[in-house]
Amino acid sequence: MRERAYFKIRPRFGKAQHPFDIGMPFFWWKGHYDLHFLKRLYERTQDEFGAYYDHHLQFFLQENEEATEIEFFRHVNDIVSDELNKLIADDKRESKSKHKSIVQQKKMLRAFLDHLASIDQWNVSRTKDEIIAEKESEIKELKEIVVQLTQELKEARKLETEGYIDIPKGYVLTVVDLFVKLRKQVLKDGRDLAFAQFGIVWIKMICQHFREEGKRISFGRVQRYFPADLKDLKERYAEIPSKNQLFDIVPAKKRR
Repeated sequence: MRERAYFKIRPRFGKAQHPFDIGMPFFWWKGHYDLHFLKRLYERTQDEFGAYYDHHLQFFLQENEEATEIEFFRHVNDIVSDELNKLIADDKRESKSKHKSIVQQKKMLRAFLDHLASIDQWNVSRTKDEIIAEKESEIKELKEIVVQLTQELKEARKLETEGYIDIPKGYVLTVVDLFVKLRKQVLKDGRDLAFAQFGIVWIKMICQHFREEGKRISFGRVQRYFPADLKDLKERYAEIPSKNQLFDIVPAKKRR
């Protein structure tokens, strides 16, 4: 089996094809590819982390048969994590220059690990305790949602009924006309007596709670009489035929 090629390497001689390519222009031991990957990483800004990762990921997927991103992700995560642990163990604080360099490198590695954690869809970079804690939090949140929805369903079912209001055959539009007229009633202060933002609310109310001699009233039969906006009547809107307008809604006389 051919050894995996994880990172795109610059040409042996000549100029690098891309600033993210790793390696040196002359001879270097390919077994140190991880160190060269880290060297290029230290030269990047945090804004380039995503592009740097993707650059080598695409190379890895193209160059290796049956390659998957999780394999590449694990390898990169291990390289960076191992290097961070090594720097922590080898930090010689008595050397000011070396300590300063190590501090900067640790800062970069931790930032890159944070980036990896942000794209870790396999939970590779997280401990079992972290995963369990997150799942328990999600379960708790879902249970709270279930309790809330159960209560809302309970309240909604209080309004449900198997009964309906029956209309004699041939008088459906007469009842519809009453709702059309009710929708147009305006109070003395200019407010609508019965306001619904959408005309479909009236249609649903009639179709759900009324029957014509026990038979359902179709949505399309009522829809054309309730335009979405009374001030913008479309072509599909229709007036109730005069023969079906048997009743009027008129203001009551002022009571003492």
